Amino acid sequence: MKTNIKIYLPLLLLLLCGLLSCKKVTVGFLSENLRYAANPLTVSQGVFLISNGLITDDSTPPLKVTLLDVRHKETGLREASFFKQYNVNVWKQAYNPLTDTTLELINAKRGVERKEPLTVLERSGQLMFTQATDSVPTGEYLIDLKVENPNGTKVYTGITSIVINPVKQYEYVNTPYFLALPVNSETAVRFPYDDQWVNESAGQSTNVKLTIRKVANTPNQIVLKVIDKNGAVFPGAALERRPSGNTYLKTLSTFAYKTTVTDTAVLYDYAQTRFPDVYWDSQSNGLNCYYRIYEKWIASIDYADATSWNPPNLPKYLTYTAQPVKINIRFNTKLNVPGKYIYELKLMVTKK
Repeated sequence: MKTNIKIYLPLLLLLLCGLLSCKKVTVGFLSENLRYAANPLTVSQGVFLISNGLITDDSTPPLKVTLLDVRHKETGLREASFFKQYNVNVWKQAYNPLTDTTLELINAKRGVERKEPLTVLERSGQLMFTQATDSVPTGEYLIDLKVENPNGTKVYTGITSIVINPVKQYEYVNTPYFLALPVNSETAVRFPYDDQWVNESAGQSTNVKLTIRKVANTPNQIVLKVIDKNGAVFPGAALERRPSGNTYLKTLSTFAYKTTVTDTAVLYDYAQTRFPDVYWDSQSNGLNCYYRIYEKWIASIDYADATSWNPPNLPKYLTYTAQPVKINIRFNTKLNVPGKYIYELKLMVTKK
């Protein structure tokens, strides 16, 4: 009886393995099904990006991955710009937004190198896009790779596609708005819809419109201008930091290495894009910028009439004159392309 058990047990195990589709991975196995999780992978021109690595489907490491070609998806023709080198601004040492607070310190860490728009990391197959992609035409492309391991070599034609898109020069992260506060209070006088979007893509709420324009490629600078509803310009000195207990909330000055106040604006010089630096994403209040304009600069404020609220059409504005007020302003933006920008913040307030 024991002999029969010994005979039938291996047969039973083989049968179970067949039913459960057991698969033995051979040493040096190189799968036909190597792939990327993102297909297509979207890339913004001029923005550094590293993709996730290849999904190896149990292929035996180590792998050696080589870029063979990048081809237009529609025509199948090679895009030569991917295989040329271009001048790219690089950090020779890591940028520290907390300590690199002068142009001299920043320039000491920067340099220019020749780089190709796309490199494939040999071990992982990660696709590394450099700022040189700003020299690559927009469009969709197919990637051809050669992959080697101890078992041999395979060519993967069109293993994934990449989409090169024009970069967004800037982004509105959240609602720009202001709230009115009585002179001797930190509690806002709330009006209906006073912090709601009218047009999100244009950076406009019911009482604020933030217009952003790139006006030059150099220097890296933001010129923040604040105007009232009639176009009158507030002096830069009117834009003060917003108190928060015994300290102050962040402004663009927190992120910039130099701040200059003029009669008509506040100028912020910054080191690099993305600006503000990604370091600030994980800090308290993120990239939010908070300003205060005190009552001495304000003759009256306007607010949205709830009965005429009909987005995206502008509501009717009414004037609040019950008491003098100061205002708290908040906005949050990102710059993705270096250069000089005008930030024009239009408020429904009137300068004295």
